[in-house]
Amino acid sequence: MMAISWRRLAVVAVLAVLFGASGCALLVDEEERADAHAEFVEERKDLLRWSVSGRAAVRVNGEGATLSLRWQQRDEVFDINLSGPFGAGAVRVSGQPGAVVLNDGSGQAHSAPDPESLFATHTGYDLPVSALRYWIVGLPAEELEVGDKDIDARGRPRQIVQNGWQVEFRRWESVEGIYMPSRIDIQKSAKQLRVALSSWQIDDE
Repeated sequence: MMAISWRRLAVVAVLAVLFGASGCALLVDEEERADAHAEFVEERKDLLRWSVSGRAAVRVNGEGATLSLRWQQRDEVFDINLSGPFGAGAVRVSGQPGAVVLNDGSGQAHSAPDPESLFATHTGYDLPVSALRYWIVGLPAEELEVGDKDIDARGRPRQIVQNGWQVEFRRWESVEGIYMPSRIDIQKSAKQLRVALSSWQIDDE
């Protein structure tokens, strides 16, 4: 009986050491992940001038469309060009916070304080365009509270939840040494937006 008791104690001691080491490793991993994410955010603070092309698949209440996308950001000023297959239904949205203009395919110009109301009125799609400016570079939108966030080992977000929108970062590519999203899936209830991005250009000036 005494031998069995000592054997059990030895097993317990070994397990305690193993679990203790595992816990320390997990703690280190979380610290490293947090440091990597802080570095990820820091390198984007000065990322104010960029452009990207791609395609966006929009689906709202069972109806959808696939659009070509060209987005140029210069500090607070943005210029977004959208078009359907073969350039059909081209729309250009440009401006800055508080003053946005939408030019439709017929040459008509429409203005509003924000891009969301313009998109909803003239395209029928209620989309978080202002927040997308941040999500498209891998950051949470500044004006929205973060409900949830999942970070990978390199400090990049796997998922961000803001204002009910679930933003999933599916793929990344290295652009001048900076990881930029190349596939983002965004969903809120019956609204879905899938964005495939390419031809990233970062302007340091």
